[in-house]
Amino acid sequence: MKVKKERLLQFLKESEMTATDLAREMGIDVSEVEKMLNGEAVCRKTAERFIHYFGADLAQRYIDWKAIGKKNPLACKADKRNGG
Repeated sequence: MKVKKERLLQFLKESEMTATDLAREMGIDVSEVEKMLNGEAVCRKTAERFIHYFGADLAQRYIDWKAIGKKNPLACKADKRNGG
């Protein structure tokens, strides 16, 4: 899984969190959060914890579907019009 790093950075800024804080809350290594922030792919375990942490509805907006060559299974026309 790859995420839209700009959105994740914005989340961290707005939440006043560091990569270390997010890693601790998700129960993953900080190196996995750093990978996401660098636009790199993360392992399945991290992807599952990311989706669990944010919830599917919000996580789908952070996942970079184009970068992973997949269609967002939760997308609807309204999301596409709003840049989702």
